[in-house]
Amino acid sequence: MICEECNERPASVRYAEMADGHVRSWNLCEECARRKGMTASLAPFAGPLVNILKGLLDETAEQGATPAGPTCPECKLSYDEFRRTGKLGCGTCYDSFHSELKPLLRRIHGSTEHTGSVPSCLEADFDSRREVKRLRAELAQAVRGEEYERAAELRDLIRSKADGRAPAGDAEP
Repeated sequence: MICEECNERPASVRYAEMADGHVRSWNLCEECARRKGMTASLAPFAGPLVNILKGLLDETAEQGATPAGPTCPECKLSYDEFRRTGKLGCGTCYDSFHSELKPLLRRIHGSTEHTGSVPSCLEADFDSRREVKRLRAELAQAVRGEEYERAAELRDLIRSKADGRAPAGDAEP
């Protein structure tokens, strides 16, 4: 049997990992097995059961007995692992670690809202969207404060900005 890692040397070690209830195994040569972290002392006893147990022990040692902090339901990345590596595993991690990432982003960037540069050809559109967002927040505040006349004005202003035309009350004679 040939090593499944390098596809060159004869496989003399069967390496197996168990993660999330699934077992993955490989037939490896001694050199590739060493690169995967298997010690030479296990090589003579490298049966499937020993490799599965070693995989479980290594996984437990890496993660600790119980992972602290939240875990992403999509890619199973723990927040502690993110802190160690500085890399998120998938897009769902942003939602999963939202409460932990927000203070971190505020500390690093001074804000949790993107304020980067905008290409000049898109600047007018970006400013318009930012203005509509501000107006919507003001509209919500007006509704909460039961200022219905002001809310109607803001609603009309938002609609006009969305359509790209001047509000009805602002037309010149």
